[in-house]
Amino acid sequence: MIDPQGQLTEKSVVEEESSRWSHFFLVICLAFCCSFLVWAWFGELDVVSMADGRVVPSSRIKEVQHLEGGIVSEILFTEGEQVNTDQPLLVLEGTASDANAKELEVRTVALVMDIARLEAMLDGHANPVFPEELAKSHSRLIEQAFELFNLQMTKFRSDLAGREELVKQRKGEINALETRVINNQSSLDLLRQQIAISAELLKDQLTTEYRHLNFLREEADLNSKIDEDKAQLTKAISQLEEAEENLRWIRLSFREKVGEELKSARQELGELSERLKKFKDSQRRSVIRSPVDGIIKTTYVNTVGGVVSAGQVVLTIVPTDDTLVVEGRLPVQDIGYVQEGQEAVVKLASRDARRYGNLKGKVIGVSPDAVTTSDGQTFYPVRIRTEQDYFSWRTERYPLVPGMQLLAYIHTGKRTVLEYLLDPYVDSMGQAMQER
Repeated sequence: MIDPQGQLTEKSVVEEESSRWSHFFLVICLAFCCSFLVWAWFGELDVVSMADGRVVPSSRIKEVQHLEGGIVSEILFTEGEQVNTDQPLLVLEGTASDANAKELEVRTVALVMDIARLEAMLDGHANPVFPEELAKSHSRLIEQAFELFNLQMTKFRSDLAGREELVKQRKGEINALETRVINNQSSLDLLRQQIAISAELLKDQLTTEYRHLNFLREEADLNSKIDEDKAQLTKAISQLEEAEENLRWIRLSFREKVGEELKSARQELGELSERLKKFKDSQRRSVIRSPVDGIIKTTYVNTVGGVVSAGQVVLTIVPTDDTLVVEGRLPVQDIGYVQEGQEAVVKLASRDARRYGNLKGKVIGVSPDAVTTSDGQTFYPVRIRTEQDYFSWRTERYPLVPGMQLLAYIHTGKRTVLEYLLDPYVDSMGQAMQER
């Protein structure tokens, strides 16, 4: 027979134990909830903006162009080849500029010789002095320049000698006339004394009138000779002045003519030098060289005999000695949160990302304008510089190379877990009761 009191006691014990476990479970749940709330209130999570990107040189890919264009003569590179600075890549055929440059060189040499010859003529040197390098390479032109110098100087000296001889002759005539005038004047003075004495003797009838008249006739003859000589002297002086003026004119006109030729030659030499420099530059540019150390990425010229247009890009080079950066595509909606100086984490965009870890970096540039691709995707370019230029795993290194695909996580701030959980509701409440 079962005791009812015992059954009640056992049931009470079970209920009490069940109540105790329920209470314990409730306490645990409350503790968990409180802990979760505390963690959600104080716990912070990083806020990031993700951008897919690739490795690029900091100074960007170099485009190699040609200013004038031309016909391809030689192709000295292959796509993907590593090249060095100033290494020849492409040779263009010589154009009319080669012939023009040769013609200008010959004319320039001739002008240099003309200038040396004219300077020697102007300074009165016995012989012109030509540049030593020209004397070796243009001996025939040097000989012709000497011949022309001697011919011109001989003619000048001949003209000068003729005028100098005429001046000398005029001076001799003047000296002779002056001497005759002086002698005749002395004779006239003596004759006049004789005439005075003869006049006194004639008064005393100590001489004849006929003899006195002879003295007077001699006086008239001497006066006539003196007047004639003075007239000739005046004419001779005038002729001397004219001869001296002609002599000065020959010298002056010679210097003026030589000076004008020298000025013209120097001016022409300056102009030709500028033109020759341009032609030389054009000739140098006929060999297209690499501007940097790098790897040839893309080539647009593949055929010998093909035509390169003026200003055409013939190939592109990715610099190898340049600093590499990550260029990412930032979604349009994140542009307001990203700015220069923010920290970033970069990972490989491949299944090996977990193995090689990540690289720390910093945002160094954010484009102010959005870019839209041909397939309609719009983004803002951002540039990130990493602290090191390689990924590593154990002893392996995986260096960054241009074109490598990466994922960038830009740290834009921190938020608590509670803010993450409540933000959707807060946003919904902020928009509530505003619908039409």
